[in-house]
Amino acid sequence: MDSTEILKALERERTLLEDFICLSEEQLLRLEDENIDAVDSLLQKRADLMMELTAIEATLGTWIAQIRTDPAITPEMVQEFRAVNDEILSMANHIMEIDDQAHARLDVIRERTSRKQENWYCSRLPLQLSTAPGRRQGEAAGESRNPAKS
Repeated sequence: MDSTEILKALERERTLLEDFICLSEEQLLRLEDENIDAVDSLLQKRADLMMELTAIEATLGTWIAQIRTDPAITPEMVQEFRAVNDEILSMANHIMEIDDQAHARLDVIRERTSRKQENWYCSRLPLQLSTAPGRRQGEAAGESRNPAKS
């Protein structure tokens, strides 16, 4: 197993996570502006990055299993791998914190939208009641619509 390949893969993963963080932070800003179309676009870009990250993780998982038994891998190399991996874990945790903030912001937007819809519905309700089927606006319950019956 070539330790340089492993380090390159870890570095690539770190770079992708940096991009992912930038997209996540931008997403949070767009949520503050309530620009849902921009958020959707950023989510698609994040999904693309996630596919590449998943592929790298699968490869690294295989390699890590191999290096555990490889006598050519020195303790210094393992320490370097761990240092980069610790950075990657820290970045992943930062992304999760940003996502928690984004979910909280989405909850606020949903709640406000729901209240607006309820208020709109309630404001229309009296109008609907005053024009009940079978009656014209202004007719009382016992009045007929047919003037001949009066």
